[in-house]
Amino acid sequence: MKQLAWFLLLFHLIILIFWVANSVFLFSLWGVIIWIASIILGFVAFKQLKETNIVKKLIMTSSYFMVFLVIVTIAIFFTTNSMP
Repeated sequence: MKQLAWFLLLFHLIILIFWVANSVFLFSLWGVIIWIASIILGFVAFKQLKETNIVKKLIMTSSYFMVFLVIVTIAIFFTTNSMP
């Protein structure tokens, strides 16, 4: 499970880079599906990790940050679509 957590941390970093770069890969249908799946896997990995260590704290922080990015993305989408 620790290997999955480290992979998810790396994957969340890649998603952050794609988000900042406004990549079409991230904002396509498959990109959003993978993005949401990585968030869910992050919370599952957090629950499965038994010992309290830095990896557990990092995966939880990273997952919450991904949720924050989804909320900001939705807010940006609705804001830009409401402009004339």
